[in-house]
Amino acid sequence: MNASDVGFAVVGLGMGRNRAREVVATPHATLVAVCDLNQERVDQVVAEHGCEGTTDYQSLLTRDDIDVIYVMVESGNHAKVAIDVAQAGKHVLSTKPIETTVAKAQTMIDACAKAGVLCAVDFELRYSPTVNRVKAAVDQGLMGDIILAEERLKWYRSDAYYDGWHGTWALDGGGSIINQTVHQVDLICWLMGAPETVRARYGIFNHDIETEDMTMAMLQYPSGAQGLIVCTTTFTEDRIADTEIHGTQGAAILKWKELDYLKVAGDVEFDVPEHPACAADDVVKTLRDGDPLSCDGNEALKSLKLITAIYESAGDVEKLVQFKPW
Repeated sequence: MNASDVGFAVVGLGMGRNRAREVVATPHATLVAVCDLNQERVDQVVAEHGCEGTTDYQSLLTRDDIDVIYVMVESGNHAKVAIDVAQAGKHVLSTKPIETTVAKAQTMIDACAKAGVLCAVDFELRYSPTVNRVKAAVDQGLMGDIILAEERLKWYRSDAYYDGWHGTWALDGGGSIINQTVHQVDLICWLMGAPETVRARYGIFNHDIETEDMTMAMLQYPSGAQGLIVCTTTFTEDRIADTEIHGTQGAAILKWKELDYLKVAGDVEFDVPEHPACAADDVVKTLRDGDPLSCDGNEALKSLKLITAIYESAGDVEKLVQFKPW
């Protein structure tokens, strides 16, 4: 590892295995070590990347060659691990959602602030060139006054998927909206800001779980614009993950990260600000160049606050929840 490189460790090798690959592909980042309770997973990633491996993340906290620890454990354990990481003086990069409750997320943010380390959260849609193009069009007013923003996710999850911690309130924090659809919730927050009111409904339709496998939410914004979120893990396959937004002078449709349609007022060319390639690149650019994080803890808290309001409304017979500004 070069002296100017940023040393990473990845804790949790489910989706963390993919994130380890992203670290390896990121300029000025070095994958120093990985950790998982499952030794076989550790051995596989060590063989793939030639890094070190352990089943005890505590052993990583005192290492001088590790600057950032990528927290990829169960959602309800993010704060526990992140606080240990922060108190050891390491920077925190967490997968989504930031945590399962606003209170636990705040303890994580506060611990990082007290230790003077980064609290970064990986919302991968924020790094997509096409998503950033849509964001730029909205921010520059090229769609006119926004009328409606929609987020729709229709995926499939088997019963076997829920045999572990998924679909539990304690470790998953909910079901289809906080786990699978949290990227889209973050995106509607990023594009539209805070809603004024939230009305929602949810239920369990095709799984034996504590939480929900389908949720629908209607959002009212201070401008008069409307928002709609529909999500489920009861579809026949992972088929739909769409964002649609339109205003008085333009519109955009995203199919996950792919731009399906974009129309702006006057069909003008417009600038799209530079953005990191992935969350690891985001952290590296912040540490090396002083760039602001694309999504820090406070920014990530926005989607969790909205999800919390959605669950509050849906759990109280479609209660109309007054939403506070960020």
